[in-house]
Amino acid sequence: MSISAFIVDPEDEFERSFMLPVATESFYKQYWEPAAEELGLEWTALFQGGTDVEQEDVPKILEEIAQLKEWVSSKMSGEAQEHMLRRLNLLEIGLPSAFRRDGTVVYIG
Repeated sequence: MSISAFIVDPEDEFERSFMLPVATESFYKQYWEPAAEELGLEWTALFQGGTDVEQEDVPKILEEIAQLKEWVSSKMSGEAQEHMLRRLNLLEIGLPSAFRRDGTVVYIG
């Protein structure tokens, strides 16, 4: 199983093809979960079980991504660090782009 972000009820080709990979279950449990717990992150902790995200939630999620990037840079190294930073960057850039229309909902889980 893996965790990804996609648009619920897509209305056009962009929305149908929108998908951001976040993490595999095992990678999430090994790295994302401890980071979210240590940093007290609310949104990131919901990703494994799945959660709906609306446009007004994005600033808070981006804030958490920034905290995660700092954590990853100081606590991780090597390939795992590079992989997680790539996924965080993808989420940081891609998530805001999903909200092209009012009422868009992105599911992360």
